[in-house]
Amino acid sequence: MMSSTKVAKTYGIYHLEGRPRETFKILARHRPSNIPGKSLIVGLVDMEPNAASTPHTHGGSAVLNQVNSSVPFEVTKGGMWYEAPGCHRVRGENASETEQASFFAVFVVDDEVVKDGYDGLVVVDQAVIDAKTA
Repeated sequence: MMSSTKVAKTYGIYHLEGRPRETFKILARHRPSNIPGKSLIVGLVDMEPNAASTPHTHGGSAVLNQVNSSVPFEVTKGGMWYEAPGCHRVRGENASETEQASFFAVFVVDDEVVKDGYDGLVVVDQAVIDAKTA
């Protein structure tokens, strides 16, 4: 498997050079009455073979995955994981070079995070942005 960690920016999108980027589609948004000021967002993440995401956090929200300084772990079909609010996703990639991977992402965020759209759900690391503008 290719292990490029060099970040590139193409058409305004950050990605790991030479690797496809994941896609994210919003499936539902709800505002549960028992948690005022919060939105529940459900999305579908698709990763082509060998796809990878850049290091990022999720704006206030609660496959091969590495969070914070944990050891990378593989999530297999039917598996799941939890990312606490403010956690830092340093690695996320489809470990297969031949099969697509898909998973649901469920966020509970302050309404403010998504009031102007969904860009605030994924916040690319500032170091990634700084490296591209230096």
